[in-house]
Amino acid sequence: MTGAAWLGSLLLIVVSGLPFAGHRAFAGFPLFTRAVLAGTSGAVFVSFAMTIAVLAGIPWSPLWLVAAGAAIAVLLRFLLRPPFPEPTSRPPARRRTRIVFASAALSALAVAAALVATASAAATSPDLFFFWGPKAQQFALARGFDAAFMREEFHQHMHAYYPPLVTNLAAFASMAAGRMSWTGALLTFPLLLGGLAIGLPGALGRATGSARSAALSALTVGALGYLGIEANVAGNAEMPLLLFETLAVALLLSDAAGSGAIQWLAGVLLAGATATKVEGLPFVIAAAGLFLLFRPAASRPIGPAAARLLLPAAVSLSAWFGFGASRGIFFGYSGYGRFLDIYPDHLPAVLSAIGRALTDTGHALPWLVPFAGLFAALPLARRAILPIGTAAILTAFFVFTYLHRPENPSLWISWSAARIFSPVAMLIALAAAASTERPHTEPPSSD
Repeated sequence: MTGAAWLGSLLLIVVSGLPFAGHRAFAGFPLFTRAVLAGTSGAVFVSFAMTIAVLAGIPWSPLWLVAAGAAIAVLLRFLLRPPFPEPTSRPPARRRTRIVFASAALSALAVAAALVATASAAATSPDLFFFWGPKAQQFALARGFDAAFMREEFHQHMHAYYPPLVTNLAAFASMAAGRMSWTGALLTFPLLLGGLAIGLPGALGRATGSARSAALSALTVGALGYLGIEANVAGNAEMPLLLFETLAVALLLSDAAGSGAIQWLAGVLLAGATATKVEGLPFVIAAAGLFLLFRPAASRPIGPAAARLLLPAAVSLSAWFGFGASRGIFFGYSGYGRFLDIYPDHLPAVLSAIGRALTDTGHALPWLVPFAGLFAALPLARRAILPIGTAAILTAFFVFTYLHRPENPSLWISWSAARIFSPVAMLIALAAAASTERPHTEPPSSD
């Protein structure tokens, strides 16, 4: 029962996001998509409120944190100015309906597989027990960030500088349920994958038609579900990160991406990515930068567009770094040496180890199948530069990071590469949404 109460309490976060995601600027999205967007934006608002509360010396309490998150959502509503994107309307067709239903069935199958794997302990992340869970449990007991706990030398393996959103929300659920639920934490993997399966078709539908968005959503959810099972992500921060990143990219690919309201929404989701994992920051810089550079019609004037996409992330990270600096715990992200202190002679070993790690993860199918979908979607439009370029930048960044250790990094790569390269699989799958439209005719109805 504790697990159900723990997971159920996370639904309170949807309440915090409703004043923002429920704005008429987003009326063009289906109801279920708006519910998922309310949950994701609410998670960002509640986590930010928790960080600000610690800075202000206010102990956490679930009810007032939900109210504080909703207050942030209300404030952001005033930034949503018309014109708002119009709802998309496409003529119904039996063929498209069949594709939508088949795609939904495939997505449901992927979520069910993730649930079975998680429930049978076949997808459990050891990181949940090493640091995500213990930190969340301790923060719930302390009703805030426990600076002494984070500063303790024995706890340095818990990475005090890691962004706070995952531990914040787990602490929130633990306070609401009365205790930490390790089972509940594990089940966030299929829960959030299910949220992505529900929300992505509607978000992606603004970039392509309903049938195509459903098919590409099924491809994305299937790839991430299989990857998550093989890479053992249940209970860690991978699935929350992928949820934020996937929805943000879908919005930036859409024909409504030039709307200020859509850019604010994407900015909130990108802030969620930066507040979830360290590698969320290079993702946000790459995705936002490529959008601003290569979608001129949607990103002009560039200054306001950049502010909408990057300001929420900057404010969120500033609050977190402000906490770390004010308590003398951390001063930014810890690295693996000086930025340019690299060991290029390790490059062959790094590339070989990455190849082995990806091949060992479901025979690399979570990446190969999206690539096949991408080739099937050729030719691509200019907006495909956003997901493909972001994937290339992330790949270069990860290789660059792996070159920073003086010793051979092969062991490190073997247990980390499949997880940190998971956004690349998602980006390649979504790049197919940027294919050039080709005229076609529907077969005549037999009715």
